[in-house]
Amino acid sequence: MTLRNVSTALERELSAEQADERDRDAAVVSDAALVAYEAKWRRKLGRLQRAHPARWRVFGLSDEEVIDSLTLRLIEVVRSEPGEFERYRRSGKEWGLSCAEEQLQRLKKVFRRNAVPADFNEEPVPERAANQEEQWLELEAQRTRTLAQECAERGLNRPQRAWLAALKLSANAGAFFESSDLPNLSAASRVLGKDRSSALRAYRELRGRFREELDRLE
Repeated sequence: MTLRNVSTALERELSAEQADERDRDAAVVSDAALVAYEAKWRRKLGRLQRAHPARWRVFGLSDEEVIDSLTLRLIEVVRSEPGEFERYRRSGKEWGLSCAEEQLQRLKKVFRRNAVPADFNEEPVPERAANQEEQWLELEAQRTRTLAQECAERGLNRPQRAWLAALKLSANAGAFFESSDLPNLSAASRVLGKDRSSALRAYRELRGRFREELDRLE
């Protein structure tokens, strides 16, 4: 690589580093900027997973669950731990990437520690495969749920969209609408700097919108 190419690469890295810090600082005070920042890093991390799957994989979690955890930690630091900003600063590296990499290492340690040894000599218990009719019914149900989610999201105002993004971060694999479990409302409220009761009201309101669309389609 020539000296000129090295200089160009360094300039590009510095520009990306500065742009990310501007995006982060905007997300501290603006809910819309926070949602945009989360979406930006969700896309970036997805590209990194595809380009370097071994490095960004955590055994025991799906790729989507890994991204959910990394972006949730990122948003928690942005909104709840501004004193930690300097800790993640690395020359020539985007601030969000440094934060995500540290959370990735935490996840790998936790899931390595919680791994349960298995006896691969044991015979696996066979499961009955779904028949053609059951597969068709499940496919139709999934299509209906997806359409209901799209219809519900189209009618949301800006505050509702901000809550939806925060609640998706705290739901299993981001499946907020389809999950039957209550998401982590405390985590969602921390994302937007609100109290838990506000998160609960938003959760009920959004679930109600989805339920209305689902009932209409069914």
